[in-house]
Amino acid sequence: MKKVIFIITAIVLLSCNNSKKADINKEKVVKKELRPFFDADKIDHYFVNYTLDSIIISGGESKKSKKEKEFEGLFMGYFPDSVPKKNFEETLLSHNYKKSNLTIKQQKEIENVFSEKDSLQMSAYACVPEYRDIFIFKKKQKTIGIAKICFKCGRFQIIGSKIDTQYFGLFEELDKLHNIVRPNEKKS
Repeated sequence: MKKVIFIITAIVLLSCNNSKKADINKEKVVKKELRPFFDADKIDHYFVNYTLDSIIISGGESKKSKKEKEFEGLFMGYFPDSVPKKNFEETLLSHNYKKSNLTIKQQKEIENVFSEKDSLQMSAYACVPEYRDIFIFKKKQKTIGIAKICFKCGRFQIIGSKIDTQYFGLFEELDKLHNIVRPNEKKS
């Protein structure tokens, strides 16, 4: 009987040692995953409270003003398609985007969301994007990257990153990001 108790105790102790090794390996993977998309020292967040229905501009493409076309590119399209040389923040403000006051803690949490991860992101979107949220990543006050997010359908556009961003955008990451920048608002 003593031999059976000794063997069971030995098995339990050995299995505990193996689980500690597994935990150490998980920690190493987590640290590897958090390589940020941008080497930024500041992150700005801009938000506009429009919906697609509220901004549909009547008339054909030829009747739209330059400013209307620019806004449609911001809100639904791929404008900008590279990091702008001019002050992109002035463009956002001219289209009624509002700047959030992010704390250092929020900026760190946002940086963790915008980081390299191993995931199986599937690109299947069921809506026209509504890029209400735009993040500007800065290094020494110079814009080095931009991320546009549609929380409604999970679409995103990230420019300026030297790291592959194609696996970004899991709904749990977007939910976490939404909760950081708008913690009191229910995601639609």
